[in-house]
Amino acid sequence: MGEPDSNKDVYGYWLFVVGYLVSFAGIAIFLTGLPNTGSGGVNVFWWRISVTLSAVGLPLAMLGIVLLLPVRWRAVQVTLVGTGISLVGVLVFEWAYPQNWRMGANYTSEIVAIYTVGIAIIAGVAVLVPVVTGKQGMFVEDELLNLADQPPVLVGDATTGTLFSVFRAPDKTWTWRAIQQDAVADSTRTTGSRATARESVEEVRALVGQAGLLEITTAAFRLYENDGEWRWVLMQEDGGVVAESGTVYSERDGVEDSVSFTKDTGPTAPIIEIDGAAVDYFRRGEEWHWRIIDEDRQPMARDVEAYDDRESATSAVETIQSMVPDARVLALNAIGAELYEDDDEWRWRIVDADDQELATSGTTFGERRLAEASVDNLLAGVGNATVIQQGRAGFEVFPQGNSWDWRLVDAGEELVAQSHTVASDSQTLVNRAKEIAATAADADVVSIEGADYEIYPGQDGWHWRFVTADRTVIADREGGYETADEAREVIETVRAQASEADLLEFETAAFQQYKTEDEQWRWRLIDQGGTVLADSGEAYESKAGAGQAMQTLKEKAPDAEILEIETAAFELVSTDDGRWRWRLIDEGGNLIAEGSSNHPSRQAAKQAMDLLLDLSPGANVREMADPVFQLYTDAGDWAWRYVTVGNEIVADGVERSGTRDDAAAHVKSVRKAAVDAPCDVFETYAIELADDDTWSWRIFDTARDVVANGTKTYDDRSAATDDIENLRSNADKAPIFEIDSAAIRLTHHADGVGWVLIDRARNTYAQSNGRYDTRAGALEAIERLKELTPDAHAVNFEDAGFELFERPDGWRWRLLDEDEHVVATGKTPFETQDEARDRIDAVREFVATASVLEIDDPTFELNYQGDGWIWRLVDGNGNSLAQSIEVYGTRQEARSAMQTLKEQAPDGHVTVAQ
Repeated sequence: MGEPDSNKDVYGYWLFVVGYLVSFAGIAIFLTGLPNTGSGGVNVFWWRISVTLSAVGLPLAMLGIVLLLPVRWRAVQVTLVGTGISLVGVLVFEWAYPQNWRMGANYTSEIVAIYTVGIAIIAGVAVLVPVVTGKQGMFVEDELLNLADQPPVLVGDATTGTLFSVFRAPDKTWTWRAIQQDAVADSTRTTGSRATARESVEEVRALVGQAGLLEITTAAFRLYENDGEWRWVLMQEDGGVVAESGTVYSERDGVEDSVSFTKDTGPTAPIIEIDGAAVDYFRRGEEWHWRIIDEDRQPMARDVEAYDDRESATSAVETIQSMVPDARVLALNAIGAELYEDDDEWRWRIVDADDQELATSGTTFGERRLAEASVDNLLAGVGNATVIQQGRAGFEVFPQGNSWDWRLVDAGEELVAQSHTVASDSQTLVNRAKEIAATAADADVVSIEGADYEIYPGQDGWHWRFVTADRTVIADREGGYETADEAREVIETVRAQASEADLLEFETAAFQQYKTEDEQWRWRLIDQGGTVLADSGEAYESKAGAGQAMQTLKEKAPDAEILEIETAAFELVSTDDGRWRWRLIDEGGNLIAEGSSNHPSRQAAKQAMDLLLDLSPGANVREMADPVFQLYTDAGDWAWRYVTVGNEIVADGVERSGTRDDAAAHVKSVRKAAVDAPCDVFETYAIELADDDTWSWRIFDTARDVVANGTKTYDDRSAATDDIENLRSNADKAPIFEIDSAAIRLTHHADGVGWVLIDRARNTYAQSNGRYDTRAGALEAIERLKELTPDAHAVNFEDAGFELFERPDGWRWRLLDEDEHVVATGKTPFETQDEARDRIDAVREFVATASVLEIDDPTFELNYQGDGWIWRLVDGNGNSLAQSIEVYGTRQEARSAMQTLKEQAPDGHVTVAQ
């Protein structure tokens, strides 16, 4: 294997030898037959010795092989782990054999597995990985290189040194020689591995012999071709790169044209200076365009259309410069409200964040302030707007001044019913509307001519009342009856006895004699209000007996009149507050009917009683267990009202009919609309969704006057409700604005935020050149645009111009052609703008005298570096491969050193520090 290169090689060699010998010693013992000479055919001692030696020798030999290989130190560590695992397997074998092999628990599989895993790890490093990869360099690290044993000049720590070379002379004797070592060249590239570095050396060795000498005495353009792409660099005589092509070219003609343009225009090209912002006009084909750029030539704004000539583009920019300073910035988060004039009238519209019109005002306004007040009210209240469905009947509860009212709208949006009275809160009317919706289906249609008796249920049983067509109750009896029939019987009693009843009138108090149902006579003392002050306390068999007892008490009440009740009688009685009412009592003194209200005078009470006498004989008796639709005449027309069991009018029709039948027909349509109709509360506004092939919506107020009409149509309901929810959720934060002449509106895109310049008619004049990551960035750019645009002047140069611009690493320059394509760029940044400007002056001189060189083959270049001369080796693509370490005082010295390298390098020995 040759001389060892390191201690690792020595250790590896001896481990391999020891392992080899130990393994074969174990095999030799086995072959002698000693392990099979004991009792039962097995000698345990020799058997254990044979197996142990063989098992230990194999991992030792394999470890030695790994140490001899040029593997990384981590691979050596892994191999040591594998060796240790194998030795653990051997120790376990010693413990388990023979006891646990021949009897009891058997650990054969476990021992073999442990030993095999260790061997597999060693083999994986020593054999399998190199075989699979087929590469060696990837296993070598610098940490394996014994750099401390190498001369400093070989490991880059010095450029000169002395090497003692020990060698064997031809006469077989040993001697040594002292060699002076000088480093003459450095690679200009570094590599990631030793193998790649060796390849780089081989490349240089091959190219050195072919390389010619290129002596640059003045500035020169050098043309290169690399992988089919052409480029150029401008170099000074010292080899320093002054400039390079602004782009790469696919053909040689392109790079030559670029060099020619630079040489022709560079010496006289002006410096383009942008103070703040400038307008850049350029042409694409036959069309003209413009853009506004800042002092770094970063576009701030651009056109939205092409122009036929520069004059048209210039006129457009002048218009934009007049619009931008006063342009309102529209940065809507969600929605906004815009005021605008329409044929001398004012309107408003709602727009979303993308300036898409969502709705317009339902009417026009004579003054701007009225339009603003209208949309301001809408934005303040639409957040609580109720969403309803067009074509669906429903109850609508809405505020009316300080109270609440309701109405019923049918499927055709016709108002068919309204509340009879208002309420102080909405919930009361909601409950009332729900009651109508639940009972309208079973409600009878009735009419009253004169007056009717109605029997109705109450909390304590059945009651009756005698009501006129206008729902005035003439008489009632609130005492509850167990059944409706009992109430009906009382009505018949009242009807029968009222016509025969006498009118009993007295001033202060009166004694009444009356006969009870069991044919007994009693008496009582009542005051003018009908209150019983005293009664007989017992019954008398005869009228005379009751009268005699009554006479005894009359001595104490001499002013009381004596009233004898033979049949039913009407009584006019006064109340505590001085008002009067009537009541009807039967011959037994029982109250069977009374007026439902009190009257200011006795005469008024008597007139009410007379009304009962006039209307009762022909009155109908009707059982009213549920609310009813009551038809009635009003000024010759027929109408209806909805009356509850408790005689409360809760709804009125809004339509008058010429005949009773027409009114009844209208009730049918109302009943259809009311049954199970939903009830919606409109606090301020309602939003109505309409489905007519496509979806749309509109907004109306509590009077159902249209406030706004949606201007979009939608394919489905969810899309419409999305816009509605956007309006409701963001209305209270929406700004109200007016575009006087122009506005700059933010636009939102998938890749960021942009802007456009628009006028009142939404004509677009300009747009952002790109996108901004955030709204804040876009708004900041707009403010800068508004500040700089009015004073922006045209960027004027004819064929070419130099431009200064700043980058994070400093100031740079570039040369632009008439289409503002970058033709050349400076190679080096400068700390100040003045330094970059001075460089342009120097470049003008370089360009004027520079020659044009094309490098197709490897070339040596001699360059001056200020303090001396160096040489450099470049390949055909202009890539630097190596350069001299030493800086020579004269060109001749540099040339001589280069020539020496050129002669000796092709046959130079390649050594790698180990």
